[in-house]
Amino acid sequence: MNSHVNETVKSCNFHLQALRHIRPSITREVANTIACSLISSRIDYCNSLLIGVSELNLDKLQRVQNRAARIVCSAGRRQRSSRDLLAELHWLPVRCRIEYKMAVLCFKAFRQQQPPYLSSSIQQHIPQRSLRSSVAELLHIPRHKTVLGSRRFSVAAPRTWNSLPLFVRTVNNFTGFKTVLKTHLFRRFME
Repeated sequence: MNSHVNETVKSCNFHLQALRHIRPSITREVANTIACSLISSRIDYCNSLLIGVSELNLDKLQRVQNRAARIVCSAGRRQRSSRDLLAELHWLPVRCRIEYKMAVLCFKAFRQQQPPYLSSSIQQHIPQRSLRSSVAELLHIPRHKTVLGSRRFSVAAPRTWNSLPLFVRTVNNFTGFKTVLKTHLFRRFME
């Protein structure tokens, strides 16, 4: 994934440089729209594949997002923290965006059985005896021996799903699930 991340960072930096040049002559709302369409879309492209990727690669992508936030808010390096700027713009950090995408894919595969090739790779956890966790709507995490094996959808999706609180996992409406999930991830980021 190193080459994918490096190409994404390179492309984003090119567009951020152009945005920085025109930033004084556009409003903050327009700058935010441009940053979301050019930068966030590139960061989000195939980001579910970035689950389990090295911290070095995630930090590269996070620096790009932080730079975009600084340009949109017209903030210098020492004026405010990147965390405050992301919160002000209501942008999830890269790690949360990856978790969000994986949870959304898992919801579609588990609840809506779509797409079939993904839904066939996950199974609901059924305990051997009746426990309180029987109603927790947990998914079975298959065994794996390698780090690469832990990044498979059949392992990473149930792990992400099971890490969500019960009130998020039990939402049945897709639109409601995305709203509750983003709110949960944003609150966790702000803690």
